[in-house]
Amino acid sequence: MLRPSSSHPPSSTMSCSSVLLLPLLVLATFSFSPPSQALVFHLPSGRVKCFSEDLRAGVVSLASFRVADDPPSAHNVSASVMDPNGETFRRADGVEKGEFSFVAEEIGKYTTCFWSSHFQLEAVLTVDFDWKSGVAAKVWNSVAKKGKIDEMELELKRMEDSINSIHEELVFLRDREEEARSFNETTTARMGSLSILSFIVCIGVAGVQLWNLKTFFKRQKIL
Repeated sequence: MLRPSSSHPPSSTMSCSSVLLLPLLVLATFSFSPPSQALVFHLPSGRVKCFSEDLRAGVVSLASFRVADDPPSAHNVSASVMDPNGETFRRADGVEKGEFSFVAEEIGKYTTCFWSSHFQLEAVLTVDFDWKSGVAAKVWNSVAKKGKIDEMELELKRMEDSINSIHEELVFLRDREEEARSFNETTTARMGSLSILSFIVCIGVAGVQLWNLKTFFKRQKIL
């Protein structure tokens, strides 16, 4: 890391590089950080609202939710988190707020669902929900305090994690694309085989019908 010396003034080249590097670091950090799903939604009583996110294996997810109505003690909400197989591995019943964290064990779509704990006619809950995954799920302030690193090193570490996350996303998308292409090729081959088989069956049926007509006309002494 480049730092100005206390005994010698920094050169003009170093100053220009630092000035140009800081905006680039900040811009790259905001550009490459994966988006987090933060929203406020309305939940009618008796309804279920679900949110899904496609995650890679090993990705960390952090989420928090709370009832935003006033007073919150009069309204409770229940929540559950399901893995790609539909199995529930996180659940909270009748709470004002809560949070959950997990590491995705397999590739697929993870789903979080919310519903009102008690049915009340025409009642509507307002829920504040924040879901972060990957680099966005890391608590960078605690990382900085734990490692005793300065702001520049923290930005560089964040950029490194962002680049690694982007690389993993590209590999993940490439694998998905290969799977889709393989599936399309298999489907095309099967469709071609079925088309040929259908054509052969049609020719065979037409031949049988022609033979039956010829036999019928011979019996009737038409031919």
